[in-house]
Amino acid sequence: MPWRNPSSEVLALTWEEALERSKARVGQLTEICRRRGRVLVLMQDNPDPDALASAMALRELILRRCGKRATIGYGGICGRAENQAMMEVLHIRARHMTPAQVRQFRIVCLVDTQPRTGNNILTREPNIVIDHHLLPKRNAWSAEFADVRPDYGATSTILYEYLTSAGIRLSRDLATALFYGIQSDTQDLGREAGPLSLRAYQELFLRADKKKLARIRRAPVPASYFKMLADSLSECVVAGKTVISQIPDCENPDMVAEVADLLLRLKGAHTTVCYGVCGDKIHVSARAVDARDNMARRMKQAVRHLGTGGGHRTMAGGQVPAENEPERRLAQVRERILRAFAGKHEARPLVPAPDAERIA
Repeated sequence: MPWRNPSSEVLALTWEEALERSKARVGQLTEICRRRGRVLVLMQDNPDPDALASAMALRELILRRCGKRATIGYGGICGRAENQAMMEVLHIRARHMTPAQVRQFRIVCLVDTQPRTGNNILTREPNIVIDHHLLPKRNAWSAEFADVRPDYGATSTILYEYLTSAGIRLSRDLATALFYGIQSDTQDLGREAGPLSLRAYQELFLRADKKKLARIRRAPVPASYFKMLADSLSECVVAGKTVISQIPDCENPDMVAEVADLLLRLKGAHTTVCYGVCGDKIHVSARAVDARDNMARRMKQAVRHLGTGGGHRTMAGGQVPAENEPERRLAQVRERILRAFAGKHEARPLVPAPDAERIA
């Protein structure tokens, strides 16, 4: 099935119509998963709550409809404290995998990511793709089954529709995971959430375990978290209504997205960008208050011919290989970010350097 950008007709669907459509798609999906061979549910390299919840839901669907225990995998690290707590508290069995291990599975399902985006380790065409991110047509790919809905605020909403249309009763942990997936990706329905996400959010809230949600949201963080946060603020600049920050010593890519989210709270800020080298890649995250700023388009401009990027109108991400000269590549990315997000505005430090004489 060739990839294409779906139309926005989904916004006019009623909940009942959405479930009827999902029921047909569940039938197509399960036909593929019933074939002989092991099934892998693969997320992006650094999975977020939406990816974790969607993978957990798809695993349950495959188990209940096909009698198979699918494996959940990811290629990078799950570094954010909330994400680690989510896996532990909600018993999401996901493991780190290598490309060689992925090739051992006959049926591969991608959730909350797509092929050739640079943020997953899949090296062949997948059998199944379920996602909500909008990517450029030049990233065209094919799959036997593809359900990509850019008008949805979270992939978790799609999976909730699947489970509901299939008549599968959700466990308390699964309902909690899906609720948190929608809540975190839409920022409590404040970011790119349509009426179907609202319906799923409301229904899942009633079933979610509130005590476990509190444990996930308030997960303890290591001292290195505050070190990275302090460094990002010391490297932060403001250019017009755009805030740009770098994390010099980034231990996990999740921190890049977390700082971009945090900086959007600055009074007067309309857009934020954070970037940093983690491993062999430069990770970039961008956020916006207004959808008219089109973060996905700007991100593609920033990483064009250097790496890959995409996302939504108010949130986007990109990855650029650091190669053998990370400092030179980092300078290129910094220049591109300033051009794409700050324009001609002069950059000034968010936190002025301390006055040495005053301190003395």
